[in-house]
Parts: sequence; structure tokens; C-alpha cells
Amino acid sequence: MAWAVVFVIVALAVAGLVATAGDHGPRLRELWARSDPARLLLGWAVMTSGIVALAARWRAFFPRDSGATLGPLSAILFVGMLLNYALPGPVGELVGAGLAARRFRVGTEVALAAGVAARLVGLALAGVAAFSVVELGLVPLDAAMAPWLRSTAAVVALAVVVLLGLGAFPHRLEQLAAATLGRVAFLASLHASVVRFAHALAGLRHAGPGPWSLAAGWALVGHGLVMGGLWIAGTAFGAPPQLGGLAFTYAASTAGAVLLFAFPGGQLGWDALFTTLLTATAGLDVPAAMTLTLCARLHQLSLVVIGALLLLRSMRDGTNGLGG
Repeated sequence: MAWAVVFVIVALAVAGLVATAGDHGPRLRELWARSDPARLLLGWAVMTSGIVALAARWRAFFPRDSGATLGPLSAILFVGMLLNYALPGPVGELVGAGLAARRFRVGTEVALAAGVAARLVGLALAGVAAFSVVELGLVPLDAAMAPWLRSTAAVVALAVVVLLGLGAFPHRLEQLAAATLGRVAFLASLHASVVRFAHALAGLRHAGPGPWSLAAGWALVGHGLVMGGLWIAGTAFGAPPQLGGLAFTYAASTAGAVLLFAFPGGQLGWDALFTTLLTATAGLDVPAAMTLTLCARLHQLSLVVIGALLLLRSMRDGTNGLGG
């Protein structure tokens, strides 16, 4: 909870600083002064509903007899966001897998493999979207920006291909674990866990097209809800972003978040990337892009607060993996 409060305070302090200093101060104050609170609330609700779609994407890879339901999985995702904000690296995914395993009585490696597969599906679609909207001419590009944005789209697509390659060949992960962890006696339990995870991930490869298609469908729904919520937030300020540019910005930033959030301060790097791409592709001036980025950041921080509240309730009630 302390981390959530700190991040909220920092975000509000940065927002106040930006709104009162610099060349963009008057324009930023103008945008916020004329904002429509009802539309902002609607945009927040639409973006937040994307969490349920992410939970459904994750559930697609759970065993059918696990009884996995959307309510507890959504709550676990909220908690995962809290942990990912508080600590560098994929801590939220690791703890979330443990909570889901306890809640639905499946192996931790099974829950983690389901989460990784779901994340890979979402990243693959984001990478394809980022590359496609540029190549199909859906993003308005001037001569100076076109090479840079095409290169960005290509790098995103390449990174997604590499991630998919790692997910598609889990035996390589097992071999790597044997060559490293397997050589250290006191890491034997960790080595065994990595091997079980690789086997669970390999099992998902042979699950047939059903889970993968279902996960892809829910990933598209989730991406659409977040982008729709962002567009509604833009209309609340009288500055709706161009849809092709918004799609590219969201898709490229989603893929880039995997690398940025692995490091301390990655959230600020994401904010800078998101603002830059909105300005370059979505027809927004710098103050409008900064305002929409701040909306996205405050929305994510609100989810962190929800995750903290759910975690505190779980600790107080002693529930088995949230929602149980």
C-alpha cells in the first residue's frame, strides 16, 4: 500500500509541476479546465474493464477442470500490477502465478506457463498491429518521421518474433537451465521448478488451436477496450487522437513495456515513449499528448491502488489466493 501511495503522490506532483512550469503550462491548464469529468470517468471504466479481458485471456490456458473464474483472476491481476510497480522485473507475474495456483489448486508452473502463453499472445498481436498500421498507411507520416517510425515498427515486430521463438521452443529453456542451474547443487530446487515450467509450457503447445484462438480473441478485446478508453479520454479534453496513430502508439508501447518495466524507472521511460509516439503519429500537439499520457498513467496508478486494497483484504481475511 505504501508503494501505491508514493506513486500517486509522485504522479500528482509531476502533474502539478508540468501544469505550472514550462512553455506548455497555459495549454495544459486549458485542457484540464475544459475537460469533461463524465467522459473521463467513462474512459477510466472502459480501460479498467480490459482487466477482465486479460483475465479471460489467462483463463484460456488453464486446465478445464481447474474451475478458474474471472473474478479471482482479475483480482490477482490487480495485485500483480501493484507488485510490478513496486519492484523491477516480472515479480507480479511470478506472485500472481502462485496465488492462482493456490486458488485453483493447480501447479504453480502450470499457472505461470498459462500466464506466459497469454502474455505472448498479447505481445504478438501488439507487434503485428504496430507493424501493420504503419505498413498499411493508417498512420499519417511526414517525410522526416517515416523512416524512424518504420524502423520502430520493425524493431517491435522483431522483438515479438524473438519472444515467440523462446515460447515456442521450451526445450531450449530446459537445456539452458541444465547448463546453468543444473550445475549448482544448492540451486537444485530452482532447476527442478524451471524444468517443470518448461514442461508445462511445452504442454500448452500441444493443447490444440482452441486455447490459443480463445486467448487471441480476448487479447483483441482487451487491447480494444484500452484503446477505446484512451480515445474517450482524449475526447474529454477536446483532443481526440487519430485512431491509426493511437493504435500504433498503444501497440508499440505495449511491446516496449516488456523491456522498459524490467528496470527501475521504466514507467517514466514508458511515459516518454507514449508521449513521443502520440505527438508523432496521432495528430496531437505536445500538451495534448502529455495530458493523455498522464491520464493513462493515473489510470494505471488507480489499478495499483485497487490491487493494494485487494491484497490488504486478502491478508486480513486470510483468503486462499484472493477471492476464495
